[in-house]
Amino acid sequence: MLHLTLSVLPLRFLLIVCLVFYGFAPLAGQQLGGSASFEFARLSPAARQVALGGSNITASLQDVNLFLENPGLLTDSLHARVSATHQFYYAGSHHSQLAGAFSTDTGTWGIGLQQIQYGSFDSYDNSGNFTGTFSARDFLLTVGRSYRSGSFSFGASLSFVQSSIENFDATGMLFDVGGVFIHPRKDLRAGITVNNTGFAFSYFTPGSEFTMPIDVRLGVSVKPRKMPLRLSVTMHRLHQLLDITYDNPALRQNNNAFGADEDAEPGLADKLSRHFIIGGEFVLGKNLNIRAGYNFLYRQELKLEQQGGLAGFSFGLMVRVKKIQIAYSRGIHHIAGGTDSFTVSVDTRTIFRKRRVVSQALPDKPALQAHHARASGQ
Repeated sequence: MLHLTLSVLPLRFLLIVCLVFYGFAPLAGQQLGGSASFEFARLSPAARQVALGGSNITASLQDVNLFLENPGLLTDSLHARVSATHQFYYAGSHHSQLAGAFSTDTGTWGIGLQQIQYGSFDSYDNSGNFTGTFSARDFLLTVGRSYRSGSFSFGASLSFVQSSIENFDATGMLFDVGGVFIHPRKDLRAGITVNNTGFAFSYFTPGSEFTMPIDVRLGVSVKPRKMPLRLSVTMHRLHQLLDITYDNPALRQNNNAFGADEDAEPGLADKLSRHFIIGGEFVLGKNLNIRAGYNFLYRQELKLEQQGGLAGFSFGLMVRVKKIQIAYSRGIHHIAGGTDSFTVSVDTRTIFRKRRVVSQALPDKPALQAHHARASGQ
């Protein structure tokens, strides 16, 4: 009976994923790049994801930030881990994030807080008169929970989101479900997620219609036993399979000497490749990792016609100093420059355990006084 129950759990999870996917697929299929609401929910939450190409749902069981993309990675190995991230974007915008996890008898829970600040803007009326300044920001509060069954881990998370521009606000609720297969002996994981389904509570203006930034992802990460490289492949936006290419008609009006379009419609290989993100981690011991990634969609959408530069590439490293992990990443989105990300992570159990050991090693004050009294009497 126990074996039957455990074998049915993955099937139930896959059924839920399929129902969510097909239930929201009609709405998701209408999305084009930048046309969905709450698009900031797609941003990479921490330095590791930035370095690995922008998104990763299988890379590690020791990184608490990964549950923000795949709640199935909320395993008990993350208990008491906390992390803080700050990312510097363009034109003074920045992204701050806090994440933590803890385990209970009911499973492993995670909580995350993200805020994106866009700085201040000048305000003008219809006549062009300066009326002051205003600000804009986005906010996410995420709570997730997972359950482990044998080699499978399943999770779900709920995010309250808010977007504010001047005195206008929009709020909503986003849902993520995810699962991961964890090989019992090898450094091998495969996962699936359905991200950012949900609905809006309020809109910027009455009558506005919102489309959620839904994303369906598949991923796999593997590290051969005798190789210092962990390779990750992630497929994203699979609900829009072969349909995430922006075909600009203005670029198809130039004909060559034979009368054919110089910029033809993207082919099948181009359309398919845009769903892929490739990332690698060079594991140079417990205290140093070097990371790099390549995002095909970023490359194709953000490169210039005459010069692509390093658009779509990313890199970073992780250094462990005593019990603290410090990660830095740079994502290059355009020839004009990139974004910098810093993440600091720590297992709080190592800090409190050390304090308890030190306190237990020291004698209590009455015992110390009695010892001095006996010594003086001698």
